[in-house]
Amino acid sequence: MHARPALLLLPLLAACGGPARIELEPGSLKLFGRGQSGALHATPRERSGKPVPAERCTWTSSDPGVATVAGKHNEATVTSVAPGTATITCTIGAVRAEAVAAVRVVARLTLGLQKAELTRSDENRPLQVPVQVLDDEGAPVAGRLAFTKCDNEDVCRGDARGQLWPVGAGTTTATVSVEGVQATLPVTVRDERTEATRPALLQKGYMEGLEREVRQRQAKEAAAAARAAAKAAGGR
Repeated sequence: MHARPALLLLPLLAACGGPARIELEPGSLKLFGRGQSGALHATPRERSGKPVPAERCTWTSSDPGVATVAGKHNEATVTSVAPGTATITCTIGAVRAEAVAAVRVVARLTLGLQKAELTRSDENRPLQVPVQVLDDEGAPVAGRLAFTKCDNEDVCRGDARGQLWPVGAGTTTATVSVEGVQATLPVTVRDERTEATRPALLQKGYMEGLEREVRQRQAKEAAAAARAAAKAAGGR
């Protein structure tokens, strides 16, 4: 989120023929997460307010461990490194302007459930895990993706939408992850499927019986296709 453009005037003596002041836009940057970037634009001006674009900034960061800056002429890219604040400075001769870059990261997850209880039914439905994401200052963070994963995927499975899907009866532990920060949740699954949808036990002869059913179905389909072809031929 960018603050509104700001004029930062540091009353230092400008070199002869150089700018009297520098405008930085935006006046501050807020970057969320490591490796995120934001742009800064500098406009050097004479005392009259006339831009002097030929004058070029030297860009520096007060704390490269928080945010780095790389600039070409009067355009700069600020990249987040770690949580904290850093002052980004454009210097032209004896005149300079500053913008503060604040870097925030995900620091903690709060789950809205103490345990997850899922039911494996004929119509399988997932459970959405309520997750509150907090940054390093304890402020809520919106719009972050939550990934879920179950230790035992014979019991449940996760996804990239913060959901848990029941698979089979049992207990396990699910892990919820947001940008490298994790929280765990105990999971219990009950299997309430009817015999029509519950997988058959793999008893002796099960595979042979299944293959026999497949062959019978294929034979019926082939016979039906042959009758349809004969009927079509007779109608010509």
